This record gives sequence, C-alpha cells and structure tokens, in this order.
Amino acid sequence: MKKTVSIVAVLGGLIALLALFAGGLLSADQRSEDMKVELSITNLTRGQIMSPVFVARHNSNAGPLYSLGEPASPSLAKMAEDADASGLLADWDPRTNAGVSESMVVALDEGPIPPGNTVSISFDVEDGNSLVSFASMLVTTNDGFIGASGLDVSKSRTIFLNAYDSGTEANTEDCAFIPGPPCGNMLHDRSQPEGFVHVHAGIHGGPKSDLDPAQHDWRDPVARLTIRSWKLSK
Repeated sequence: MKKTVSIVAVLGGLIALLALFAGGLLSADQRSEDMKVELSITNLTRGQIMSPVFVARHNSNAGPLYSLGEPASPSLAKMAEDADASGLLADWDPRTNAGVSESMVVALDEGPIPPGNTVSISFDVEDGNSLVSFASMLVTTNDGFIGASGLDVSKSRTIFLNAYDSGTEANTEDCAFIPGPPCGNMLHDRSQPEGFVHVHAGIHGGPKSDLDPAQHDWRDPVARLTIRSWKLSK
C-alpha cells in the first residue's frame, strides 16, 4: 500500500539520509531492498567442461576477485590452474572478510558442468550486499577460467561471459599440465607465464600440443549468466 507524505516530511527524510551518509553510518551497499536472487550459468562451449563454481556475495569492501591487466592472486591461480577453490573460500570467508556475506562452491550434481548444461544458485539478500564475484575453470586449458568481479545482481538481466587467462602458467597445451580430459594431470609449467589476467587466446593445436582445437577450442562467449532478481514480500 502506498502512503501519502507531505513535502516537509520528504525533505526531512532527505536531510536525515544525507546526514547518515555524511556521518558514514549508511553505505551505498545498504540501500538495496530485501530481495531474492537466482543466478544460472550455462556452459556454451562444444568441448570445454567448466569446474564447480566458486561464488561469493559481498559489498564493495571485499575487494576485487581479479582485475584485467593485473596479476592474479595465488588463490585465483589455484582455481584457474587446478579447479581448486580452497584458497578462494579461505580468502572470502565471511568470518574473516568483513565485506563478505556468504561464499560457496556450486556444482552440478556434485560435479563439473559439461557443455550445454546449467548450474544455478539462489540466495536472499537481506543485508544490502548485492555484489557477486565468481570463478570457474575451463578444465581443458592450462589456466583458463570464466568469472565476474563485483557484479551487481540487484537487477534481472542476461550477461554473456568471455574466457580469461590467469596469466600464471604457460599455455603449452601439454597434457602434463592440464587437469581436464583427455589429460588429467596437475603439474604446472610456469616457465613463461604472461603475468597478468587477460582475455584467453583459445586452443591453437600444433605439433607440440596434445589438444585438438576442433574439440577444445571456442569462440567467445563461452558461458551465459542469467540473473533473476525480485523483491521479497514484507
């Protein structure tokens, strides 16, 4: 039900709101209304399996999960190289990171996400923290991943995701250094890493490659993120 208020009351409310901002008592992240959010990530590739997805809901004080053109954190490198989310879960633990509301790993039937499949997660946003960061490895690569850093999920929309490279391992396409099929190995070749997060160049093949581009290469985008957001009834 809508309420009718006087101009004086509105002005008084605005003045009080500005005072709260000035005093540092109300942050921009706290202005969102209570809502429910559902995220769905669909693997659009033909021959790349996506690892279970690390997801964190947070505010702007949590810091970036990654920044294009900047070095990847050791924890992001573990995810991009080995599909290992343990470091990210530690870095984004709500008990030790004050900007984080919740963090988790989302799997499809307790496993990875094959081509053409979708994994979904939903959560209630009752604390105003409507930013989400996530990452998932493209497992038949040396250090390729998809992700988002500090994405506002307060509005419903669809976003297409490109593949990124963590820049922490050489893109040898050598099975000795690739965890996904047809390889299944967890070694690392850091002889010539790029040193920064960038758009992934794909799978090229060649005489020294163990991967078939016809099967494992892609053209961006590699995944679709669907955001459904609606207000919680009060």
